[in-house]
Amino acid sequence: MNLTAVLDHTALAALYRADPFFTGLYIEASRGTGRVIIPSLSVLAAERQVSGAGKHAASLRFAENVPFSAAHAVDAMDWANVDWPVAHAAAIAWHAVKAGEPLTVLSLEPELYAGTGITPLNPT
Repeated sequence: MNLTAVLDHTALAALYRADPFFTGLYIEASRGTGRVIIPSLSVLAAERQVSGAGKHAASLRFAENVPFSAAHAVDAMDWANVDWPVAHAAAIAWHAVKAGEPLTVLSLEPELYAGTGITPLNPT
């Protein structure tokens, strides 16, 4: 069974720093045994958090970059107390839940998702 993982801005910053878990996950995606999804707003937030992290994330060949859509914005409007870097990853997760597609949001700060109904996994 292939794992599908959404990497938020904290995970992208860790990947940029060559964190072994996230590097291994990306290697699995390059082999076709896993899937890495990168929300476009997470790319921007990662760049603001760690200079170079967003540019690195945007260049990853074996990751799927997902643009922020109107449907994602509609979901995010329900989360008044959630910051924008988290809203995109959470909305992608909700769309997957509605479609019956299993995926995991990975975050080093899962508490940022309070109020979204999404519980990210902190792999550290």
